[in-house]
Amino acid sequence: MLPVKLTTIIASAIFRYMGLKFGKIGEKLKKTIGKFGKEKPREPEPVETVSAPKLSDEAYSLLKKLYEELGPRPAASLSSKNAARKISEVFESFTEDVSVTTGKIVPQINRWMLISAIVCSAVVFIFTLIGLPYISLIAGILFILSFCNELRMGENPLRSLFPSSEATNVHAVIEPDGVVEHTIVFSAHHDSASISKKAGDGIFKKLSLQTGCVGFIVLVFLSFVETAVELFTSRLLLPGFIGWIMALFVFLSFALSLFSMLGPLFTDGSYTAGAGDNLSGVSIVATLAEYFSMKRREGKGLSSTRLVFASFDGEECGAAGSRIWYQENANILVNPVNLNFDGIYKLEDLAFLSSDGNGFISLSSSLASKCSQIASEMGYKVQTGKLGFLGGATDAASAATFGIKATTLTSMVQSEDCPAHTAEDTPDKVSPEALSVAMSIAIKLAEDIDRKEEGNKEREGLLDGERKYRLSRY
Repeated sequence: MLPVKLTTIIASAIFRYMGLKFGKIGEKLKKTIGKFGKEKPREPEPVETVSAPKLSDEAYSLLKKLYEELGPRPAASLSSKNAARKISEVFESFTEDVSVTTGKIVPQINRWMLISAIVCSAVVFIFTLIGLPYISLIAGILFILSFCNELRMGENPLRSLFPSSEATNVHAVIEPDGVVEHTIVFSAHHDSASISKKAGDGIFKKLSLQTGCVGFIVLVFLSFVETAVELFTSRLLLPGFIGWIMALFVFLSFALSLFSMLGPLFTDGSYTAGAGDNLSGVSIVATLAEYFSMKRREGKGLSSTRLVFASFDGEECGAAGSRIWYQENANILVNPVNLNFDGIYKLEDLAFLSSDGNGFISLSSSLASKCSQIASEMGYKVQTGKLGFLGGATDAASAATFGIKATTLTSMVQSEDCPAHTAEDTPDKVSPEALSVAMSIAIKLAEDIDRKEEGNKEREGLLDGERKYRLSRY
């Protein structure tokens, strides 16, 4: 055997030299001789494939069933309560540890805050115009602080003035075989959004809540400037009309604020049935619960990780229902992480969020990166992304508020083609492959955490893209 190998090595060297000297003839001879001495080339290691293709069929079937049975589901309504009951029945079909809880929320908080902003804009405009800008300044600053606190924490002094209703949450728990050392909360929401009014033509198509905020902030700034001028000229407490140039700027900023906020305020009051937003997330969570319950019955359950499967009410009004749930269920959360699912449509648009709460709340970039890496190992590119200012809030923001490592998987990319918050949010807009990838990542994440794998240091997103993610069409 040794002489054969030695002969092959010598022959290869000779014909390699011939290949350099005599071109293609020597190269062909070198390759022909080399075949006899080379070992069979190793096959490339296969990329880990999606492990939940059959589960996606079950999840998609459940999605269509719930879509047909439930219809539109405004937060804290009877239809949303009925949705929670239906989901609890799905949970009870494979586990006994199911709980339905309730809590008071303000279901129309977004509408009421818009009305408050319009009223405050009018107050700032009028008092600035008549030469009492210090009243405008005080009112504007107080409202900005209240508004920011609402966006960030879901709390503000105005809430006590608005009507409240009872939200209904539901969750199921699957215990590990041993002592609980970790908890994973797989979550979604079952309430649905109001149908957004279509954008107008011309300049009105460019208006949004962001432009409304800019107009309001400029209006308050102008009241500050006028206050400083009147203080310097000793006219602060004396009413009287301001100069026409200042009045023009005040009027323009008020008009920008007013017309930007009136658009989303006036809708026909109808709600979407929400296949993608968010029965897709509900079906993922319920199917995962069934999968892990089956594994436990087969003796293949997790060893030290408690799994909680939750569906929340009130996500469309500032994630109010999930905040109540996390506050009331802290006792079952041991070293918890939260993987939230919200608005699963196209596979190519999927992203794990590292910011939430209208851009005010940071989610776990390490968890988002870990989940993105899991997807990459399966051969899929799932980016990490962020929710910008007034981009909305998901239930992961509630988890992060309570100090829990959390991220949301979504595909609600900021685009006119996204069916979320429209009457076109139907089951055919949801990709079964996207459901499959979502569940595969969740299963692998649970297995990794149960094995106590390290490598979760904070770092930038592995596949950061330039797309913006937004849970509102305004």
